[in-house]
Amino acid sequence: MYSIQQLASLAGTTTRTLRHYDAIGLLVASRDVNGYRRYSSSDAERLQLILLYRTLDVPLDQIEELLDSTTFNRIDVLSGHIEALRQKAAYFAQLAETAEATLTSLKGGIPMDDKSLFNGLSYEEIQAHEAKHQDEVQERWGDSTAYKTAQERASTRSKEDWERINQMQLDLIAPLVDLFRSQVAIEDDRVQSIVKDNHLFIDTHFYDCSLDMFSGLGQMYVADERFTEFYDRFEPGLAAYYNEAIQYYCIANS
Repeated sequence: MYSIQQLASLAGTTTRTLRHYDAIGLLVASRDVNGYRRYSSSDAERLQLILLYRTLDVPLDQIEELLDSTTFNRIDVLSGHIEALRQKAAYFAQLAETAEATLTSLKGGIPMDDKSLFNGLSYEEIQAHEAKHQDEVQERWGDSTAYKTAQERASTRSKEDWERINQMQLDLIAPLVDLFRSQVAIEDDRVQSIVKDNHLFIDTHFYDCSLDMFSGLGQMYVADERFTEFYDRFEPGLAAYYNEAIQYYCIANS
């Protein structure tokens, strides 16, 4: 059996998130004689699936319906996730290389020319990546409002627009790295201001990002090792720090 702290550490999430899942009936803990939450191996397996679904922006109420369905099969669900995640691995590995090279440059190492800043983020590369996964994206999110909004906004952008937006994304990471290195608490107004800016950035440039969806993005940063690696290339532990800051923001503003 796991305590709530042990399971949160094992899954790379927060105890606040587990308490929320317990409260809404998505991941209900048992209680010991002292009233403390306890989780079994089966609970850990269920949490893994919850976090996987959250990486795909599936709302919590729909996740509960899927997991509690009489036709639910864990093997089939995991098999469906594996191929999609593997297909994205190469793309995010390239983004990680770009982030690492950028950080080296910022630290006074090997200078990067302006074009190198956008390796994996250029208009042509993004277009190629999206085309490769268009069928998968359409199947999973084609009927969602977020997908339709993102598509409408993307259709009006030029190459210059995309590269400007991608540079904005990189610029949003830099102050978060500084605060993390200074061990500033996630509740600090400076951290929460950056999280708010990131939330607004997604909401403005991509799709109407609800707090529930934003929370899911944060979970993705620690649930998928490729996303974790991307942020941790800036500073080890940044992904977990950013996720906790996002979860705090979402709860505080709900």
